[in-house]
Amino acid sequence: MIADLLASQREGWSLERPFYRDADIYALENDRLFPRQWSVVAHVADLPQRGAHVVRSLFGQEIIVVNAGDHGFRAYHNVCTHRGSRICKGDGKSPMLVCPYHAWSFQLTGELKTTRDLPAGVDPTQLGLHPVACREIGGLILCGLDIAAMPSLDAMEQAMLPTLRQHGIERAKVAARRSYPTRANWKLVLENFYECYHCRPSHPEYFRMNGHIAATAISDPAAASDWEEKVAIWRAGLDDAPYNREIRVAGGVDEARFTTYRHPIGLGRRTASRTGDPVAPLMGGFTDYDGGETALHLGMFGFLGAYNDHAVLFQFVPIGPDETDVVLTWFVDAEADLAAIDEDALTFLWDVTTRQDKGIVEENARGVDSPAYRPGPYTVLEAQTAGFVSHYAAMMRTLLSRDSGTQDPLRVVA
Repeated sequence: MIADLLASQREGWSLERPFYRDADIYALENDRLFPRQWSVVAHVADLPQRGAHVVRSLFGQEIIVVNAGDHGFRAYHNVCTHRGSRICKGDGKSPMLVCPYHAWSFQLTGELKTTRDLPAGVDPTQLGLHPVACREIGGLILCGLDIAAMPSLDAMEQAMLPTLRQHGIERAKVAARRSYPTRANWKLVLENFYECYHCRPSHPEYFRMNGHIAATAISDPAAASDWEEKVAIWRAGLDDAPYNREIRVAGGVDEARFTTYRHPIGLGRRTASRTGDPVAPLMGGFTDYDGGETALHLGMFGFLGAYNDHAVLFQFVPIGPDETDVVLTWFVDAEADLAAIDEDALTFLWDVTTRQDKGIVEENARGVDSPAYRPGPYTVLEAQTAGFVSHYAAMMRTLLSRDSGTQDPLRVVA
């Protein structure tokens, strides 16, 4: 039973096998955990004009995100309230959202526009589109399925806005976007993302291009001490602007999880390009290269790595018990000439690293799928991964305890 599995979870150890492969546990996550999570689904550059809309998958539900002009950004389930047909088949632009089945039309703010064919006594105000929670923060559009249960984003917005504005995310444009479908449970994908213990054997390019590996990828106290000294010197040269501060909020069922911090790339590199040399114009408030990298965790499923001249958005999208899509989007300044940017130099680091991650996580999933799998202990270099698993287990316990019926409604197969 899932409650028993959670009760027996050892702190600092990986999860029991069913959490990575069982369809019933995924169904429970899909029913209770996912609807409460804010996820980055788009950027304002995807919706540049009133009437522009995009279709996205949000925890198995297809949603429409639309630029409603003076009413901001709105999101709805992609389901017509007449007979349930899909309204939008893909991204586009239109003054209203029109269902192709019977041509019922809806305002960009969700209200039913078509009323002439309604039977007598039917209230058109009850037939508006089913809304999805939607919030724009510094150019990033976040959505959540359960409007009534979404945690407040006010603290995240207050912490993130200075950083997002300093990096010019609000006025960025998309330089590249790629998808990396991964045959593995979403927790395996995120556990891998949170640690660099695997970087030395699995990511030779990343290993030689980032200074922090001295402390995060190898057990070498002298090297780690040397790196921390370099970080301290670099940080001493920063001012006390809000975007230079470190903020970490662990979050929970009723509180959004977020982190923001800056550190140097190291190794004399000015940006995260193939060579470490600039690949695009400076963004936001930067007037020179300080060799820094800003990391922002936005909820459980979004991460932004921002440099002086570009930024990379990571979206982790659970598709099923053993399938996760990883979507990367590279941003540059809105006025940058894309034809003059070397896309290979821009995307190299995170493209090669994510393709390697796809391979190793899929191998991880194959091993976990074996009856021989048993949970193992996380090392000191996997502290963030251990923290993520502890956070997940705590949220699942809380959600089960809030169930109005039995605390353990699902039986799982080991």
